[in-house]
Amino acid sequence: MSTTIVKRIVVVLKLIGLPIATVISMVESVLSKMTANPNFTTPNPPLATITTEKDELVTALADAQNGSRAAKAVVKVKLRTLMLSMETLRAYVQTVSNGNAETAEEVALSSGMDVKRITPRARRQFTVINTALPGQLKTFTGRVKYASSYDFEYKKSDSADAEYVSAGVLPSATRIISDLTSGAEYQVRWCSISKDGRSAWSSPIKIIVL
Repeated sequence: MSTTIVKRIVVVLKLIGLPIATVISMVESVLSKMTANPNFTTPNPPLATITTEKDELVTALADAQNGSRAAKAVVKVKLRTLMLSMETLRAYVQTVSNGNAETAEEVALSSGMDVKRITPRARRQFTVINTALPGQLKTFTGRVKYASSYDFEYKKSDSADAEYVSAGVLPSATRIISDLTSGAEYQVRWCSISKDGRSAWSSPIKIIVL
């Protein structure tokens, strides 16, 4: 069974609170990297719209050098308009990046925006124990954020050629594995499954079945 490591990312564009000159520079960088970028064929808003809004902000900023209150008010309006458009564009980049979990980070970064990686974490440690019944194991792990189901696999440890057997893909993070050979050592591992695919398999736990 092949294993795919899924990385979940969130596209970020931290413009709030930055000097206006820095905002303009960052917007220009994004425009440059997204122009003719094959990953983004239908930007929303169109890049031409954002270019116009950026240029209007540059003009308003120059006009405000005279220090008039009215000119400064125009700068605030133009900046707010540009910021809203860039947030819409960020959401568009996020949507496109979500189209393929394996290339999400690469696609997002090609826009000139940054990413924040999210690693799902289990709330409790992966555990395998014997139950009161001979030849039966109980295995469980913490629920993982974004996971819709879990797969647990097991195999005997005494054979290098033994293949893992699935205990079933179910929404529950707990599984009962029955009909095992008492006295034999088994290896058990698990992975979570989300709409983007499977996580990496855990390291196996070895246990002798009672």
